[in-house]
Amino acid sequence: MGELRALIASRPEEDRARVEAAYIFARDAHAGVNRKSGEPYITHPVAVAVILARLGMDTDSIMAGLLHDTVEDVDGVTFELIESQFGPDVRRIVEGETKVSKLSKQGSQTAEVSETGRDVQAENLRQMLIAMTGDIRIIVVKLADRLHNMRTLGSMKPEKQVRIARETMDIFAPLAHRLGIGQIKWELEDLSFQYLHPDDYAYLQSRLRTRQEERDALITRAVADLRAALEDDLELPEWVADIDIAGRSKHLWSIHNKMKREGKGLEQIFDLLAIRVMLTPRDLVVPPGTDDARRERAESTREKRICYHTVSIVHSIWTPLPGRFKDYIAVPKPNGYQSLHTTVISQSGQPIEVQIRSRRMHEVAEYGIAAHWMYKQSSQLAQKDRENWIVQLRELQNEINDASDYMDAVKTDILSQRVRVFTPKGLAISLPAGSTPIDFAYHIHTRIGETTVGSRVNGSIVPLSHRLGNGDMVEIVTSKNGHPSKDWLNFAVTRSARAKIRHHFRQQERTEALQHGHDLLERYLRKRQLAVRQLMRTKLLEDATLKLLGTRNPDDLYLALHAGKLTPSGVGRVLSPQLAQEQAPAPSRRVAVPRAPEPGGVYVEGFTTNTKLSQCCNPIRGDQVMGYLTRGRGVSVHRIDCPNMIRLLKDEPERCVAASWEAGTAGTMLVDVDVVAPDRQGLLADVLGVLAREKHSPTKVEAVVGVQEIAVIHLRLHVAGQSDLEAVRRAILAVPGVTDVVRVGGRKRNGAGS
Repeated sequence: MGELRALIASRPEEDRARVEAAYIFARDAHAGVNRKSGEPYITHPVAVAVILARLGMDTDSIMAGLLHDTVEDVDGVTFELIESQFGPDVRRIVEGETKVSKLSKQGSQTAEVSETGRDVQAENLRQMLIAMTGDIRIIVVKLADRLHNMRTLGSMKPEKQVRIARETMDIFAPLAHRLGIGQIKWELEDLSFQYLHPDDYAYLQSRLRTRQEERDALITRAVADLRAALEDDLELPEWVADIDIAGRSKHLWSIHNKMKREGKGLEQIFDLLAIRVMLTPRDLVVPPGTDDARRERAESTREKRICYHTVSIVHSIWTPLPGRFKDYIAVPKPNGYQSLHTTVISQSGQPIEVQIRSRRMHEVAEYGIAAHWMYKQSSQLAQKDRENWIVQLRELQNEINDASDYMDAVKTDILSQRVRVFTPKGLAISLPAGSTPIDFAYHIHTRIGETTVGSRVNGSIVPLSHRLGNGDMVEIVTSKNGHPSKDWLNFAVTRSARAKIRHHFRQQERTEALQHGHDLLERYLRKRQLAVRQLMRTKLLEDATLKLLGTRNPDDLYLALHAGKLTPSGVGRVLSPQLAQEQAPAPSRRVAVPRAPEPGGVYVEGFTTNTKLSQCCNPIRGDQVMGYLTRGRGVSVHRIDCPNMIRLLKDEPERCVAASWEAGTAGTMLVDVDVVAPDRQGLLADVLGVLAREKHSPTKVEAVVGVQEIAVIHLRLHVAGQSDLEAVRRAILAVPGVTDVVRVGGRKRNGAGS
């Protein structure tokens, strides 16, 4: 408690007294209870409060950190009691944190049990995220709670360590990043790395420790050289009250990711040596009567000026590496991060990364949303970004019912790395890293996305699959005749863009299906030389639909005809009693046809002839199917969306017959799928590993890499049916980088035999 008291010593006496009261309440509530490590339980809430105090959070948040486990763990402590003693704000944070903790524990308990268990975990995570959007401080308290739990994870069982570390890496570290709290993000990532990849962690730690003394000596010399150059400058002392220069360690998870992403060894990573320069500007002297807005603009301008002046001094004493200068002050990261980064060759010949920022920028970089309580006016643009993504969380809750889909959308659209790009008018747009002009266009407006025909980035024409970078200016070229392409699904990143593209094609397919169903019925009636216009009046169609399907919408009739659920002759008999009498068989000649399952488990009504599953579309159990009476070869069974079946329904509807899958039949069937993903090392191994875990062994594997380094892995598998295929598809989609898993219509592909 001594450390916490020291951290809040400068706060008003009333605030210190409230924190002390919260501590005494929590200490007494948890008296006699120990953690799994053997320490008194009160050490955990105190540690959480210390983390919050270091972040500069408000007094209510620190008190909530001390009290966050009392209601859940202690009999007799209620939210009403918390509110009566500590106020409504503390109650709201504690109540939100209690709900979040319960959901997190429930999710952990069910995560490894089964597919149903994973669905329950996804639902719990969804509810947890929604609970945290009620007050941003709930998220920060939860992050502090998770950070201390990760620091003390060593006392848990190994399987629980891995489960908690995975959840931390997938949800909580990205949350900290999205809030701009770099201090927590980096530590959560390194702690998770230690449990998820212990061998890689130990290797990097050992390699870095081996040459630590040598690196420390290089950094010490570089810091001294830079300090001397800055102090020797004649202009900087007039603007800056204090200069803080320190060596900076690159985090292990960051190094691991960079080595993996760029395919480099440790010795090839340039920015292992790093220096951070923090500049504290002098108080600005302004003329009397200057309004606050003008003063803030002047302070911001001077803050930037001293950073740019400092980087010019750095480049005057060391040689900058070409292409290694990044200006995050002019173009901040979406989470509000501002700094200048430059990599230079020091006098020792070693590359060193130098980061230059003001003290305010540093506080925002380290503490993110928590810096809001230190700098009320800090980075309004970043604050707006944070508010927007919380709104996005709520919107996704309304748009997506399935919990697993919701978590996928959160990870892709909200918690992923971000890039900030600009419209031609200078409006900043935040998108997930890897986004393309298609994602940008749909983000602006659905109509813009649907009429896109081209794009320009920074004035140059680029393909629509081009990956946008931080600071790019994007212009979308549209045409009133433009329309979406299914190819866009291969590279669009955001859930929103992909959903809108799919919706367009679903609507298009529905329109075509309605027209096809209409044409089937009209063609059949004309062939029977009946009064088409009279029989296809709305009232008669409504009555026929009611009799056949139980609804009064003729669209349902046309869709059923298109899908093969109804035949034109069957609808014709309902529409025309005369036709029904003509087609009715004589009672004396009626022969009962026994219902018996056919090979492949398909039953064709009214036929005992052989059935054969068509190889052009490879139907599997669960697909909607229809039969075609061949000339001398029995009934060929097709999927209803098979191009050949669609053609046969158009040309020879009288030979098309209803078919269905026999209940209770077993066995497996072959199906071909394409896995689409940006090419990377280990992609094929990851996909095959997932198949092995799902107990599926492919009979055929082909992999090709096309334009824009997009890999397509073609697989042929034995599956029990549609539900089995969907389970495999979902498992493969969980492989990092995989953007789509597409079922291929036929077996023949790229010249391969059947």
